[in-house]
Amino acid sequence: MSTQFSAHWLHLREQADHRARAVALLPPLTEWLPDRHVRVVDLGAGSGSNLRYLSPLLPGPQSWQLVDQDQALMTAATAPDETVRVERYARDLRAAPVLPKGAPHLVTASALLDLVSRPWLEQFAGECRAAGCAVLVSLTYDGRIRWQPDDPDDALLNNLVNGHQRRDKGFGPALGPDAADTAASVFRQHGFRTWLSPSPWQLGGSEAVLQSALLDGWLSAAHEQTDTDHQRLAEWAARRRQHLDTGEGVLIVGHLDLLALPPERA
Repeated sequence: MSTQFSAHWLHLREQADHRARAVALLPPLTEWLPDRHVRVVDLGAGSGSNLRYLSPLLPGPQSWQLVDQDQALMTAATAPDETVRVERYARDLRAAPVLPKGAPHLVTASALLDLVSRPWLEQFAGECRAAGCAVLVSLTYDGRIRWQPDDPDDALLNNLVNGHQRRDKGFGPALGPDAADTAASVFRQHGFRTWLSPSPWQLGGSEAVLQSALLDGWLSAAHEQTDTDHQRLAEWAARRRQHLDTGEGVLIVGHLDLLALPPERA
């Protein structure tokens, strides 16, 4: 992967990630999973946020294979207790096959699908069908950015960011805001039953640091998308930072979680 994330950024967003997760997808998943020794593959595992959130909610014992190109990040991903075994694999997710060797019951990922291309997604779904595993992919950006109070140039920023999200992130032209809907369609074409559930970030004044980091990242992306709107963007950012400084800023970022269950076992 060419898109890398710092440990600081992953730590900054973890609490918002966990709070946003679509808990309605857990009952059908846990009902489908075996009641003993669940094998999980976590793609783009980073520092282990998915492991920390999900492992206490799944039946145990469990074996987790964490896959990420950044070996150093994965050192922070440790088992929560003795019922969970963790293995780490440093590899580039662009390489085929996507899944490591073995037969997982569940493949999971977080904040990944909006970075990938449709051909990568087709490869991934095909491998999951062959493995007969469930898939739970969380926090896929859906293109919605809503600030409070409103600003007349919010739409400008949102449109430019969504355009940037569709640029190549190392996997080919990225699906960006269309990723979750596209993934649900692709998995259905491979015979899976699918569920999509909203998992928005809802960030208030107490999370101004995370809001500010998002503002900085989006502003940089927006500047790369335009030759004519730099002054408008700078003025918009100044107004937004005033709201953050006074604790008035509220930010909602749209995400979707996807659960895909394979065809019924014979």
